[in-house]
Amino acid sequence: MVYQGQTEQLTQEVQSLKTELSLLQARCEQYAQAYDSLKNQIIEMRRHRFGKRSERYIDPENPQLSLFPEENEIFAQADASGEQAEETTPVAAHIRKKKTKTEKDLPRRIEIILVSDEDKQCACGACKTVIRYETKELLNYQPCVIEIIEQRREVVACLKGCENQIVTAPAPKQVLPKTKATEAFLSFLVVSKLDDRQPLYHLERQLKERHGIDCSRQTMARWLIDLMAPLRPIYNLLKDHVIDYDVASCDATTLQVLKEPGRKAEIKSYVYCVRGGPPDKSVILYDYNDVQHKQFVHDWFVGFNGYLHVDGDNFFDLVGSDNASIVNCNAHARRKFEPIAQANKGKGIAKEAMRFFKELYKIEREAKNNQLTPEQRHQLRQEKSQPIMAAFNAWVDQVYPTTLPQSPLGKALNYCIKYRAGLMRFLDDGRLEIDNNHTEQEIKPLVIARKNFLFCASVDGAEALCLHFGLIRTAKLHNLDPYHYYVMLLKNLPHCSSVDDYEKLLPWNIGLDYTPKF
Repeated sequence: MVYQGQTEQLTQEVQSLKTELSLLQARCEQYAQAYDSLKNQIIEMRRHRFGKRSERYIDPENPQLSLFPEENEIFAQADASGEQAEETTPVAAHIRKKKTKTEKDLPRRIEIILVSDEDKQCACGACKTVIRYETKELLNYQPCVIEIIEQRREVVACLKGCENQIVTAPAPKQVLPKTKATEAFLSFLVVSKLDDRQPLYHLERQLKERHGIDCSRQTMARWLIDLMAPLRPIYNLLKDHVIDYDVASCDATTLQVLKEPGRKAEIKSYVYCVRGGPPDKSVILYDYNDVQHKQFVHDWFVGFNGYLHVDGDNFFDLVGSDNASIVNCNAHARRKFEPIAQANKGKGIAKEAMRFFKELYKIEREAKNNQLTPEQRHQLRQEKSQPIMAAFNAWVDQVYPTTLPQSPLGKALNYCIKYRAGLMRFLDDGRLEIDNNHTEQEIKPLVIARKNFLFCASVDGAEALCLHFGLIRTAKLHNLDPYHYYVMLLKNLPHCSSVDDYEKLLPWNIGLDYTPKF
């Protein structure tokens, strides 16, 4: 009986020690994850403060064999393409190539400098003949002209005293009839604030000091907001082209609005950038939203049936549950490994992940450099990218159990597992992109402009900002000068009476010399 009691006591003590050891091991794992997380945060903060922000990754060591020998053949096949080693973001295949302006596109004025009459006379007595011109090109600047247009409408009457015979010439139609500004001046305000990134208080001071015009920033802001109503049909038609096509992309950035009903000024809202439309009718639009982002994105894409490029944000969950096939961004997946690889100086698991992405982007560069059609790009991806993606997924499944789940590396691997289907979907269609960088590039102009104007005062101002920004970016996408396009739009909108009239004003249907036929 004594031995039995001692055995039970020892068993209880062993069990207690096992429980305590298990708790200590769990606590050590938590400490290890916390240490790893804090270490990576410090490294990333030091990089953002003192280092380069570029995501370009260069292997600090000489190329070496993969950790998994069976993958060497796959990488060797990708290397056989002979392309440059570093990845690049391909331009969207369905977007029209932009034309870069040169000095040849500038207006040209010829000045002929004559030889004096004395020098034209030859010593032999004959008159010299012009045989050529010595040419020199000079850049010239002509300051803008701001003037007052005084409209005088004729009023005619019968001098014989006949009643009701006084007739006044009709006022020309204006996009904002009660505004004391021409369409050209309104276009100047829109383009200056959004494309040239000048805050309205800068424009207010500039107009006052240089031209003596007293035009307050509140007045200019009201004009930009008032333009939303006449421009809304154009925006809606552009949106229809996005919804009717089967390839689109979406990304978001924050925006602070000071006077939002029921919200503090410090709370930030979001601006969504959407790209889409057929190859010859590509569209870039922006839209503002403050709350319930999942429902907002779902409602925006009602009727859309096709592929939607997005990142891993949960805003797009409801869209993916409908007819849209979510195409996740491989650049986001790569972005999670890149700082770890940089911090570890190109060693370990993160480096191996970067090698996979490096080979994938080499194939994308090959397709871009050879100007492959979507069908050809799809075939190339099936031959080269598909095996690399399969090997990458198998590798992720193998190494993920060896990492701490809450560590940066564990989160990066978990991201690849969670969004695996979306990350591989670019293989399904040659029109799709491997990442969503082409939409992020359209977010950047808004972010740069936001650094100047900082915030919007009202919800109407935020919505006007998005509408104007979308029209400007779409015009530039189709090689139109935004100022001249806006002048043409604002002059012709008052004459529109049907959908066909508005269709004629879309960027791909007109030239800047367009004159309305209605």
